[in-house]
Amino acid sequence: MLKIGVIGVGYMGFHHARIYSQNKICKLIGVYDVDESKAKMVAENLQTAYYKDVKDLIKEVDAVSIAVPTDKHYEVAKMVLNYSKHILIEKPVTDNLEQAEELRELAYKKGIILMVGHTERFNPVLKQIINYINKPIFIEIRRMGPLPNRKPSTGVVLDLMIHDIDIIVNFLLRGKKIREINAVGNSVYDFTLNEDIANAVITFEDDTIVVLTSSRCHPVKERKIRIIQSDNSIYADYISQYVEVHYVPLNIYKHTNYESFEMKVEIPNVIRYEPLSLELTEFINSITENRKPLVTIDDGINALSVSFKMLKKIYEQFNIVDKIKMI
Repeated sequence: MLKIGVIGVGYMGFHHARIYSQNKICKLIGVYDVDESKAKMVAENLQTAYYKDVKDLIKEVDAVSIAVPTDKHYEVAKMVLNYSKHILIEKPVTDNLEQAEELRELAYKKGIILMVGHTERFNPVLKQIINYINKPIFIEIRRMGPLPNRKPSTGVVLDLMIHDIDIIVNFLLRGKKIREINAVGNSVYDFTLNEDIANAVITFEDDTIVVLTSSRCHPVKERKIRIIQSDNSIYADYISQYVEVHYVPLNIYKHTNYESFEMKVEIPNVIRYEPLSLELTEFINSITENRKPLVTIDDGINALSVSFKMLKKIYEQFNIVDKIKMI
């Protein structure tokens, strides 16, 4: 049975540990957090061990989930890779492309699986949506919500929008070349020190247009996607895991009484499941089956690269020279 540990048991890390503790195909060996009292509390809650030294935990396991703040991803992941242990690292993989590429090279060199935690890719609605994708003309994704209880360690592009960037460039439109990226955004809360709302437009070489909006200034949580194609439009809600497909009759305007036409609506059956649970099971299976995971380190770097191009546009908007230099 695969032995797994969790490094960082804040909001996301706790849920990683919770699911591992309930999974019958792995064993949760223990957890670590710089806040020892938090690690101890989570360990007691899940009936596992907590470690005072992260290296002691790494030595005891076959694989780890890394759910520390983004600016700590690189140093923790590199340490784990040096022990030749498999990794599932929360998104974004790092806050620096060079560091992400270094981790990729180290993982390849050691033959280690390095999976990136783009959890939304495992939402059951995507399995249904992909069945109806033909030639998208316009895609709109909204990922909105209020400020989280935890203090955000990144801006809204790397915190929220990167999920949708991954879905677009690594899944729905995988293989299509991007022609242009434009983005705007602004800070709303002084204490976040980053953009709290952002809008981006990606234009692909085949003229597909993608509009992404993310915000942590919205009163209610919203996770929705709309896809417009020549013969149908697809609507999905990631939270309720609900999909609708609206069909446009191809001869609608040739018909004398086209105004009386009713659009056909199909509601595919979505088998609802917790995306994070599916993600962690995929991580475990990729290790035991010795294969690439569904979301690879290459996917993580692709999403990060597009995110940085958006951030550069936002920083140029306000002439924030220091941040432009960082990316």
